[in-house]
Amino acid sequence: MVADPAQQEYRRIHVQVQHRPEPDARGYQIWFADQPFDRVANAELHSTLLVGDTTGLTRVAPAFDTQDCWTAGQPVHRNLDDIPVLAPDTLEWSCSLSGMWPGVDQWIAVRPVDADGRGLSPLLPIRARTDVPDQRPPPPDTRPIMLTLGSIVLSAIVLLLYLRRRDILSGRAQTSRAYIYVAPALIGLATLTFYPVAYGVWLAFTDASQSHLGEERWIGLTNFATVLSSPGMFRVTLFTLVWTLANVAAHVALGLLLAYTLTQPGIRGRTLYRTILLLPWAIPGYISVLAWNGMLQPDGLINAILGTATDFTATPMAARISVILVNIWLGIPFMMMVLSGALQAISTEMFEAAELDGISGWNQFAYLTLPNLKSTLVPVSLLGFIWTFNTFNTIYLMTRGNPYVGFGEPGATDTLVTYVFSVAFDYGRYGVAAAWSVAVFLLLLAFSYLYVKRSGVMEVAR
Repeated sequence: MVADPAQQEYRRIHVQVQHRPEPDARGYQIWFADQPFDRVANAELHSTLLVGDTTGLTRVAPAFDTQDCWTAGQPVHRNLDDIPVLAPDTLEWSCSLSGMWPGVDQWIAVRPVDADGRGLSPLLPIRARTDVPDQRPPPPDTRPIMLTLGSIVLSAIVLLLYLRRRDILSGRAQTSRAYIYVAPALIGLATLTFYPVAYGVWLAFTDASQSHLGEERWIGLTNFATVLSSPGMFRVTLFTLVWTLANVAAHVALGLLLAYTLTQPGIRGRTLYRTILLLPWAIPGYISVLAWNGMLQPDGLINAILGTATDFTATPMAARISVILVNIWLGIPFMMMVLSGALQAISTEMFEAAELDGISGWNQFAYLTLPNLKSTLVPVSLLGFIWTFNTFNTIYLMTRGNPYVGFGEPGATDTLVTYVFSVAFDYGRYGVAAAWSVAVFLLLLAFSYLYVKRSGVMEVAR
C-alpha cells in the first residue's frame, strides 16, 4: 500500500493497494491511528470492503462516504447495503479516505480478513498525511435576496397604506387603526412564507444542485420532464394516494366512532377515556414512531407477545401496512377531539323529538347527526388529507422509505414527500426536488379546489 501525495485533498488521503491472491479473504479492513500501531486495539477502523460475487451489482460513487473507492478507474461495486464489494480476482484498488486531519501524520494499514473478521496478515501501517488547507469559498452575494425581501416588505406596506386610505375615504376611519395590528403579521407572513415558496418555484426551473448551489442556470421545464420520466414515479404516487386515503378514512371513521360513543348519555368516566385516548397525540410524534419502530423489530415487543420473530418492515407489503397502521394510531385522537366538539354543539332537542317519534338510533345518526356534522367533517377531512399527504416523520423514522426496490428509484414505503427529501438531500438535486415540490403543490391545490367545490362546504358555511 502506498499513499499518493499528488491526489490528496482537504481531510482526505488517497491510498493505492496491491496484493497477491488470498483464497480465504472475504474482505479488507482499513485501520488508522495518529501513531504507529501493530494491533487493532490501538487503531480505529475506517472502512470495510467485502470480497465476493459482483454480478448484478452496480458501480456507483456515493455523494458522501468515508470509503470512496475505485477499481480499474471506476467506482467499486456496491451491494444493497451500500457496502463496497471487490471481485475475488481484484488485485489492485484504491480508496480516498475522509476524516483525516490536515497537517497531521496518520498511520494507515490494510489487512485481509476471513468470513469471521479475523485478520489473515499482520498489520503493516504506512505513514501518510494531507497538507491541503481548507479553502473557504468567497461569501455569497446576498444582494438579490435582500432586494427581493425589501421589495416584498415594501409591497406589503404599500398595500396596507392603500387599504387604510380607502377606508378613510369611504368614511370608515374607525377601522384605519386595524391595519397597524395587521401589518406585523402580514409582513412576517410575506417574508417567511411567500418568499421561500416563490424561491422554491424559481429553483424548479434551474439546474440547482449540491455541487453549484448559488450558481444556478435557467433550464426551463427540464426538471419537470425529469420528474415525469423518473423511475418509479407512478408507483410512489400511487402509494402516496393509498397512504393518504387509508389514513384519512380510518382517522375520520374511528375518530367519529369514538367521539360519538363518548358523547352518548350514561357513559361514566368519559373524561378519563378521552384523556387516555388523547395520549398518542399528546406524546411527541417522533417518540411514538420510534417506540413503534422498536416494537415492530424481530426482537421487539410485538414479536415477544406473539412468540414470533417477524420483521414487520422487511418486505414491501408488510412495511407499507406497518407504517399505515402506525400513522392511523397517531392521527385518531386529533380527529376524535375535533368531532367531539362538533357533536356537543348539536342541539339535543331534535334527538329528543326523534325518540318520541320512534326513530331508531341508526336513522338518527344517518339523517340527523351526519348532516349536522357536514360543516365540520368536510373541512377537517380536507385538512387531514393535506396533512397526511405531506406527512414525513412517520415514514422517515420507521423505514426511511425502505425496503429497497431498485437503484435510483423510490423505496417501497416512500411517499412523494419523503422521496423529494431524498432527491434533495441524498442526491443533492435541488432543482429536481423543487420541481417535485411544485408538482405536489399543484396536485394538492387541484384536489382541494375540486373537493371544496363538490362538497359545497363553503355554501354551508355561508
